[in-house]
Amino acid sequence: MTIDLPDRKDREAILRVHFAEKPVGKDVDLDSLAAKTAGSSGADLANIANEAAILAARHDRKVIDNDDVVAAFEKVAIGPERKSKIMSDKEKELTAYHEAGHAVVGHVLPDSDMVHKVTIIPRGQTGGVTWFIPPEDKSYHSIVEFKDVLARMLGGRIAEELIYGADRVTTGAGSDLQKAAELARDMVVNQGMGKKLRDQVFHTDEGMMLERLVHERTYSDETAKIIDDEVESLITEAANRARIVLKANMAKLEELKKVLLEKETVEANEVIKILKGTHLPKTALLN
Repeated sequence: MTIDLPDRKDREAILRVHFAEKPVGKDVDLDSLAAKTAGSSGADLANIANEAAILAARHDRKVIDNDDVVAAFEKVAIGPERKSKIMSDKEKELTAYHEAGHAVVGHVLPDSDMVHKVTIIPRGQTGGVTWFIPPEDKSYHSIVEFKDVLARMLGGRIAEELIYGADRVTTGAGSDLQKAAELARDMVVNQGMGKKLRDQVFHTDEGMMLERLVHERTYSDETAKIIDDEVESLITEAANRARIVLKANMAKLEELKKVLLEKETVEANEVIKILKGTHLPKTALLN
């Protein structure tokens, strides 16, 4: 079952309802928050308001300020910071390279979303986060957009490979690889975005998908093999594009890594400044 999520106008209205009875400072911009929360449900927005109030109270403030709102939004969206988790210098360096890899690839590729924040502070279940936010709500996504997303998903793993060697990549990319595989398979199976199977779909029931795949597959073994090959091709292409982009921008990868080790968190404006001068090699362009 598909859940309809609120658009920007509705998100702002929902936020205003949840903040209406809370003391809110003049620096809080709910319109800006609504723009950043694409993909959030009504419950997510309610949680942001509640978390902001808790953070203000925790700091003995009677009024919720913009820092409270931003921190609440980030906690709900990407999980709480785990500053208590101790990382060795080696792990910090690897995490910085990994997150910088995501950021460089996502920044360079033309159909990727914008970098919002890069941090090597563990959040939720992750060792670090490179957070991309679309500049506006989108109802539809193209093949080239999805391919850029796949490449940036693999940017962390490829950065590890280039810096430490192919056999010294780590489990840090496990979640990235899983999400990339899921997106690639969705493109082929549900969106008709494969090369050989263009405009053909094989699953429309979003519920019980795994059970249907195992017990009620509606296509032949030959088609299943083509699907697997198509998924593999998308992942291989994405990895190659990420590799080309990073090799062409190694100095910027190093620069962002250095700043991450110094500051731990780099906001969007500074990321853009650091990555000014990056370039997209022709060989990374899609045909």
